[in-house]
Amino acid sequence: MHVLVPVAFAGPVSITREGSDGIMVRAESDAVFVPTCRGVTWQRFDSGSQAFIPTAPSACGALSPAVKVTTEGVAFDVDVPLPPLPPEGFHLLIPTVVVGQGCEEGVPFPLANCTSMEAIQGPQVLMRARGPAVPLSVAPEG
Repeated sequence: MHVLVPVAFAGPVSITREGSDGIMVRAESDAVFVPTCRGVTWQRFDSGSQAFIPTAPSACGALSPAVKVTTEGVAFDVDVPLPPLPPEGFHLLIPTVVVGQGCEEGVPFPLANCTSMEAIQGPQVLMRARGPAVPLSVAPEG
């Protein structure tokens, strides 16, 4: 898998491409919090409409504490199904990260009483794979 590594610096966090199937979110100074469910969403470039379209989000489980992001950073994987690779051989994705500041630690995000929240769009991410959430079908030999 080959990737480009653009960086987005937006307010309280920086978002970079990390590894082969995800992004790294780092707090610029004070710790921030990202919801465990749909804290990172993805848009995929659709060649037919020539626009970025939302991907189907994963189902959420029970409420759980938000992910604390410090200057060390936290990796978030692409966790949405992607269609078969287009003729160009890659998917172009854009992540959006929901970030809360001044949140109470150790409680579910909706109950964390954050002092501010914002959605921050990351850089375009080039993926040369179908995505980890898509099962591969194998044709029988013979």
